[in-house]
Amino acid sequence: MEKIDYRNKHILAPMVRVGTLPFRILAAEYGADITYGEEIVDHKIVKCYRQINETLGTVDFLEKETNDVIFRTCNEERHRVVFQLGTANAL
Repeated sequence: MEKIDYRNKHILAPMVRVGTLPFRILAAEYGADITYGEEIVDHKIVKCYRQINETLGTVDFLEKETNDVIFRTCNEERHRVVFQLGTANAL
């Protein structure tokens, strides 16, 4: 995994319920060099499976029980998006 260089960059700060893929792409089009996805709780992401969405050209992480999209990304934001992983209990 490559490290992101934050020096001299325009960064879209993390925001609650706004870090979805369409918003991140829009922010990049307006000049953001680095964007943050929504924070995903660890218990949620471990219940997901990864699926290539050929229709949208995205990689989706879907919750196994509901098929809800928990996180979506694409090649366009590769090396630019920060995936935030949170936990309720670090032990």
